[in-house]
Amino acid sequence: MNFFKLISSTLLVAAIVLVGACENFLDVNEDPTSPTQVPPNLQLSSLLGNFSYEIVGNEPARVTTLWIQQTAYNGVPPSDDNYDYTSTGPDNMWGASYIDVLNNAKELNTQATEQESYAYSGIAKLVMAWNYSILTDLFNDIPRTEALDPLNGTPVYDSQQEVYTAILDLIDQAIEDFGRESVNTPTSDDLLYGGDMEKWEKLAYTLKARIYIHLTEAPDFSASEQANLALDALSNGFTGNSDDADFQYFNVTGEENPWYQFAIDGKWDTRNQLSDNYVSLLESLNDPRLQIQARPAGAVDQNGLVDGFSDDTPEYIGHVNGEDGIGAENVSSIGSFYSAANAPLNWLSYAEAKFIEAEATFITSGATAAQSIYEDAIRASMNKLGVEESDADTYIASLPGLTSSNALEEIITQKYIANFLSYEAYNDWRRTGYPEVTPITNDPFTPNGNIPLRFPYPQSEYNNNQSNVETTGVPNNYQALEQTVWWDAN
Repeated sequence: MNFFKLISSTLLVAAIVLVGACENFLDVNEDPTSPTQVPPNLQLSSLLGNFSYEIVGNEPARVTTLWIQQTAYNGVPPSDDNYDYTSTGPDNMWGASYIDVLNNAKELNTQATEQESYAYSGIAKLVMAWNYSILTDLFNDIPRTEALDPLNGTPVYDSQQEVYTAILDLIDQAIEDFGRESVNTPTSDDLLYGGDMEKWEKLAYTLKARIYIHLTEAPDFSASEQANLALDALSNGFTGNSDDADFQYFNVTGEENPWYQFAIDGKWDTRNQLSDNYVSLLESLNDPRLQIQARPAGAVDQNGLVDGFSDDTPEYIGHVNGEDGIGAENVSSIGSFYSAANAPLNWLSYAEAKFIEAEATFITSGATAAQSIYEDAIRASMNKLGVEESDADTYIASLPGLTSSNALEEIITQKYIANFLSYEAYNDWRRTGYPEVTPITNDPFTPNGNIPLRFPYPQSEYNNNQSNVETTGVPNNYQALEQTVWWDAN
């Protein structure tokens, strides 16, 4: 994948640091006016770009959407699609998380706090919390307390429960920083919200609600208590689609949307396409989002977008997960709303916030109380995708009403559709079992043929930190895939 443009700010930061270091080394007389630190505005753009491209839009989503069958690999097995995922798979993502995101966020937080530029330190803390949440949700126990010490190459592993406590504390610290007077505040260097700190604060509260809803089935946790905490957080969270955390990409070489680079642009690959399971689900519901979330079959082939393709009579076809490829031109690719070169990448949406609210309300107050919130969540998703209001009304009216016996399944299934291509759909599937997904039958690599429940620890950790990895008790490679994370009681 082409990272060159997206990491240009990272290279600029590195160049500034190296030049400063060389000058300090070579010059006998040190110029006290020469900068020895990269200013926060240069650090922020790099941090957000790396987090978006290397984490949110990369391995966590690309692999897990295969496993929960939103997408399918229309190529020659074995692949991630039939659970051929070993310790080498997450190496790059693990390294990017700790080196490109967490270390840089820590540096930005330290410098911005010293300068009382609390807008910057708040964003740094929130990104740290978010990246730790993705890591622990995929791996369970992870290094945290000792992870960012440059003198410690073998950090211990913290339990997921301890990591979750730290994540929530970091989010609270970020919210506190957002409420402080800041000497400097971001503008165009804030590639997400352009310096709108009210939206950052809403994002922090909404992320906090997502974290709480993960814990409704965690051992020794009260579902109603976590649901109430989620509702409290949402009262200060997103209030409409305009608050969505959408990271913008551009139709410029190297600056394109990650799904475009990975699944549409023929310079990389075009075989991650729509799953037959997903297309069938949306067709069974007569869901108008199908024609937005999927391109018609034939729009993309092995070379990328097909010049002159006509969709006068569009046909939407999915590929059966785990099966032999049948040619990219015979299967629907990811819709342009998500995969155009200049499409934004959604990190977290108002629609998701409303689905969290619907689930939390169902837990605390029952299905009837959750009904209108559930409908608002679907409508928010459809509004974001540009579905006509009348079509949204017809669709919502066609769905069964929520009852005590079906509410959780209906809420999570609709959230699965709204969260198309988001790794959060994998978290929901693990903790609730919805929507029901049948494991692939074509030679799965998991020991018992089950859908993977986690990532294996990366090979780099076995190479460099083996004794601490082994304290987790998680076996290596395929055997790890069927181990649950702490909060996954189901």
